[in-house]
Amino acid sequence: MTPMIPILLLLMAPDTLGYWQQRAAYHITAALDEPAGVLVGHARITYVNRSPDTLRDFFVHQYLNAFRPGSRWAAADAAEGRVRFQRLRDPDYAFERITNASLMGERARPDYPYAPDSTIAHWALPRPLVPGDSVVVEIDWRARPSTLPRRQGRQGRRLDFAQWYPKVVVYDRWGWQDHPLYPAGEFYGEFATYDVMLDLPQDQVIGATGVVVEGDPGWEHAKVDPRLRIDYQRGWYGPRVPGAGCGAVATGRKCIHFHAEQVHHFAFSLNPRYVYDEGRYGDVVVRALYLPEDSATWGKGIAVRNTEVALAWLDSLYGKFAWPTLTNVHRIEGGGTEFPMMVMDGSAGLGLIIHEVGHNYTMGILANNEWREAFLDEGFTSFQTSWFFERHAGRSEYPTLEADVLMLDLDRWSEPVSMPSERFRDFFTYNQMVYDKAQLFYEQLRYVVGDETMRRILRAYYARWKLKHVDEDAFREVAEQVSRQDVKWLFGQWLHGTPLIDYSLKRVRRSPQADGRWLTSVTLERKGDGFMPVEIGTQGRGGEGDTIYARATGQPALERVEFTTAKRPGPLMLDPRVRAHDYNMLNNRERHGLVGVGGGWTLRIDDPFQETVRRDRGVRGLLPVIWSNDFGGVTVGVRERANYLGRYNRALVLGTVATRGGASQVLGLYGRWSNPIGQLQPRTETSVAAWFVEGRAGGKIQVDHALRPRLVDAADPHVGFDALWMATTDLGYLDRRLWDDAGTVEGGPWVSTTRTLGTAVLRARLGAHAGVAYWNPGPGIVANNRYDFEAFGRFAGEASVRTPSWGARLFAGAYLGSSDPVRQRRISIAGADPYETFTNPLLRSRGALLVRPDFHYQAPGGANLRGFRPDLGGRWAVAVNLEATPWVLRRDQGILRGLGLEAFGDAGVVDTTALPSSPPGQWYTTLYDIGVGLMTRHQVKELAWTMRLEVPLAVNRWDDARDFTAGDKRFAFRWQVSVGTSF
Repeated sequence: MTPMIPILLLLMAPDTLGYWQQRAAYHITAALDEPAGVLVGHARITYVNRSPDTLRDFFVHQYLNAFRPGSRWAAADAAEGRVRFQRLRDPDYAFERITNASLMGERARPDYPYAPDSTIAHWALPRPLVPGDSVVVEIDWRARPSTLPRRQGRQGRRLDFAQWYPKVVVYDRWGWQDHPLYPAGEFYGEFATYDVMLDLPQDQVIGATGVVVEGDPGWEHAKVDPRLRIDYQRGWYGPRVPGAGCGAVATGRKCIHFHAEQVHHFAFSLNPRYVYDEGRYGDVVVRALYLPEDSATWGKGIAVRNTEVALAWLDSLYGKFAWPTLTNVHRIEGGGTEFPMMVMDGSAGLGLIIHEVGHNYTMGILANNEWREAFLDEGFTSFQTSWFFERHAGRSEYPTLEADVLMLDLDRWSEPVSMPSERFRDFFTYNQMVYDKAQLFYEQLRYVVGDETMRRILRAYYARWKLKHVDEDAFREVAEQVSRQDVKWLFGQWLHGTPLIDYSLKRVRRSPQADGRWLTSVTLERKGDGFMPVEIGTQGRGGEGDTIYARATGQPALERVEFTTAKRPGPLMLDPRVRAHDYNMLNNRERHGLVGVGGGWTLRIDDPFQETVRRDRGVRGLLPVIWSNDFGGVTVGVRERANYLGRYNRALVLGTVATRGGASQVLGLYGRWSNPIGQLQPRTETSVAAWFVEGRAGGKIQVDHALRPRLVDAADPHVGFDALWMATTDLGYLDRRLWDDAGTVEGGPWVSTTRTLGTAVLRARLGAHAGVAYWNPGPGIVANNRYDFEAFGRFAGEASVRTPSWGARLFAGAYLGSSDPVRQRRISIAGADPYETFTNPLLRSRGALLVRPDFHYQAPGGANLRGFRPDLGGRWAVAVNLEATPWVLRRDQGILRGLGLEAFGDAGVVDTTALPSSPPGQWYTTLYDIGVGLMTRHQVKELAWTMRLEVPLAVNRWDDARDFTAGDKRFAFRWQVSVGTSF
């Protein structure tokens, strides 16, 4: 009985005594003109002012007007690049037009305070409505759903009517909630009684909010089981008022009368092809309406059973369902939408049904304002859906959910979850925050208070606030009273801020006690600006569960926690279950020895096809490597690849040994380190590299900052800076066609952008380097410290467009200096320059596997005149690359993902340093090539690559072709291969 005491005290607490809500009753009659898709209706709305305020205005929603040009919804779509309702034309767009209205017996035309948006209609009342007084409003209107479905829609004789009538705006303690409808955010309705009489074609089958008190909804004819005795529940609300029902209808028509109480919306769906199925959960009759072709996924009781399972789960969390029936219909649109006593689903999947039925509790019965505090609806529903699968299927969404939200937090895409829906940066951010991060908030509350207390919170919340309007304060007060904890800090951080949480394990001391037990003292440091309770324990291995010894509050900057165990505890860590949302778990483990061996890293054999990523620690992967070149011979080595979260503390370290006896540089080392988690730079990639390998030494610093203001933008602009030193150290490794015995120190900025337009991808990049080139001492130079050097500038820009079937690229590059550029810094004519290919050991040195004299490999880059020799380069070049690729095979599975034919052509003008002009005397040289080829695309796990086999059939300077054989002319058979796209 002890766990029930807080609930009993809570139910007796007078916390809702000051609460009030308005009272409304709708009497609606409407007739459907099915060919036009137009519903003509009349509503008599009785509205009682139960607030302490005197009202002088009256507002209704006309939500269907959102789904048409000129609405705020359409404007928000246009601003974010979505094309939906703003381009619809009559008769495809939706509307809801008031044709006549009277208030307090006086006719009046509405005005539209948010014009041109017309989703809110307003009247000034003829006289003030004092507390306790009532007003009768009569409205005639016409309504039509749009042919493009979104929470409503029409498709032939199939119609989903949602938010289709003049719906009274909620007046609460904050005043009139006269809020236009936007794509982000949903609805807020006043609890009311609905009497709805619909005049429809005789053969229509209908599912709706409420119970059928009169007329034929078509279920008897549509029932899938002829033996089923349909429970219409006609008497659920008691006897009908005489004379208040359906009247006479025309031949071929019928009237269906629905009644519902204590609901804040009425929706319905029509389709003469609906099939009807029925079930029951306790006193609740479950109805399913679906299409005959859906029998494999909705039929055989699947939709009914899944709806019953949802009700059973939600009743176990909250309490008894508040209404007599629940109807589940297969709507036109995919996904799902919730209404009181009704859900419209795009499938009968268990997860979707649990989510949408869940909205009947955390929106329908616990009626929050869905646009002001969407987390009380969407996040809550996602949380209780995830909890179901964790409990019944043994699969938890938490690890994936937490990791996804963490990446948004680290890049500072996250925004406070509690913001009004339309104020989020964009629709994508709205969804990420009010569904995913809000779900994580409830998971964190559950972590803080425990599973059993969380259940008691939900039941108490439901018992106190069912069939009332709720808000954050209402839920928090219940949570605090039931848990007997102050959780304002949790609500404040997770709902109203975007803090980052980081803890470090500073010190562990273990002391044996006289009774044989062990006393352990743990000191932890709070390094982030947010805080959470932090568990201290060990991670289970080999299928064993985690062991939790203690929990720190997580609030002080330094906190010391002691606990006693029967045995000496093993290596400890903070947050072994990853529940504190600690972004840097590399510092969460106990370290050993003078140099801190252990810590947050694990070592494994690297998978070359897929990088292993872990949330709770960094991963170092070792892989043996081997290649060869002329001077070093066979070169063997070990590569270590490291990462944390797949993005941070990334490292690539390569140690090599050359086995050829005459090689002067036997040992080689290359290292690159990027994005330290301890130095967070949101939306910025940083890296530092250094090398001494195969006759070259150098270092590089790179910074890449993303400028995209929104994740959903079609354009992805970046700015960056590179600084590079590269020097030759051993001539034996160098291909002297590509390298001079020299070095450069250079650096400069660059800008780039990528934009997606449908299936086309547009890219552009412009970069500039300024630096110094120096030549190493050569023959005849006496002093070892004497170097020749000069300043230079190097500029390159390119722009390209690529579709699945064709592509085009424009390139321009220039070198400015008083002397000719050293070979490695010339503007490359036929492909990538030596600095770009340096990190690839198969291309780096003389005689490497892909640059042998008898093998023709094309490394894309530079002017990319791909039919020419790779050593060509000069002071400047301008080129155009064109390519067409009709695909013979394209698929999403298997190693071979695509097979296509290729036709290409490249043309450009280059300076005469690269090639003498023809005829002589010109200041430029014209080059072109034309060819065909075969392109294949492959993928193994995460590793994807493209292979090209190309035949440059025509090369205008054929003696400088990549594959030149004596006797060749302009047209000849030539070949080359590449691993990579041409641009």
